[in-house]
Amino acid sequence: MLKDCCSVCNFADDGFIGIQFQDGLPHVSFPRGYTISDDDDTVRKDILGLITVLQRFSNQREGQNRIGDGEDQTAFPILSYQYVIKDFIAHGYYTEHEVEHRLNDRGKINWKRTIQQVQPQVDNGNVVYLNFITKRSINKANILTRIHEFCVYESFSKLGWLYLSTAFLPKKPSLRFNKKMFLATLNDALKNTFNSDKKLLFSSMIEIVNCVEEQADLKDFQFGVSRFEYVWENLIDYVFGESNKDIYFPHAKWHIIAGDRTESSALEPDTVMKHDGKFYILDAKYYKFGITGLSAHLPATSSIQKQITYGDYIAARHFAESGDIYNAFVMPYASREGDEPLKFVSVGTADWIEYSPETENYKYVLGILLDTRHIMQTYTRHNGREIMNMSQMILDSIRAYRAEADTVQ
Repeated sequence: MLKDCCSVCNFADDGFIGIQFQDGLPHVSFPRGYTISDDDDTVRKDILGLITVLQRFSNQREGQNRIGDGEDQTAFPILSYQYVIKDFIAHGYYTEHEVEHRLNDRGKINWKRTIQQVQPQVDNGNVVYLNFITKRSINKANILTRIHEFCVYESFSKLGWLYLSTAFLPKKPSLRFNKKMFLATLNDALKNTFNSDKKLLFSSMIEIVNCVEEQADLKDFQFGVSRFEYVWENLIDYVFGESNKDIYFPHAKWHIIAGDRTESSALEPDTVMKHDGKFYILDAKYYKFGITGLSAHLPATSSIQKQITYGDYIAARHFAESGDIYNAFVMPYASREGDEPLKFVSVGTADWIEYSPETENYKYVLGILLDTRHIMQTYTRHNGREIMNMSQMILDSIRAYRAEADTVQ
């Protein structure tokens, strides 16, 4: 079962997330809180979804392996491999179709050539053509087809298991690998086509050819990140956040004696969410609390204070009334069957702020757990349904917290 080659990296702080091949065998590491299915078809979809999320939210570009660890890694253009596989499944091997024109042959009449090249007959004032120029497509085996055979075989040997349930491997290429010749042929073909599908195919094949020589051991490769926290932050911001959040960044200013006033770098909140006139400052924390339940794995006081500073700034600049500003940490967890994907877990406060009914809402920073699999499978830009659910969870949680605190007092 495919599940046997998958694992969830729940506890390591900087564990690799993505696909690794060693000795030709794949292993897939999912992020903290992900629930892996028992069904092979679902697992395939999960792995393809993981690839898409990593590609989209890790700030990587095609041809890069990792982000944030500073290591010089061999490039693996996974999107190019995927495109070649999907194109082959849909269309088979690439063949170059040429058009041949002949006189009085079977085929579709080319009226433009016929008018230009054939002398018509005139009968009672009518122009009559007795001969025609016809055209037909001819299929010629060519070097591009053989290079495509190589790229298809190379792609399936690495990622074919993600697309087909059977152990399918295309025929071995009939052409020995020759990087210089392959690239010259593909670049020439790319330059001379205006067809967008062909451009994508040729570009993908070029990426694969470049990759093959870089990786002497074709059985070993990896694609992923060693710090998923950046992906988690970008994913949360994409789903919940405002695109112009930079206007909510607090700046400090230095007043230099006998000099100019200068502005220092800004504090930058991960996500600023707005709903029904209310502001929600979200800090995406890829922490282990949703897995362990240990208070040691909750955000520290410094993180709480930073959130309160964001709320102070938004209130001071009158973007919203202080009562309409809320703060929350968003952390990953794995929901169980029947659970909602969002779960309220805790309230964090700076210990020098005593509870009062008049204290601003944003000075009580909530902890919210978000099911990892759910958000990775349902993400869309500025998702209205998810924003509404998150907003309601935060409002209900802060009201419940205040009601309990009022009772204690």
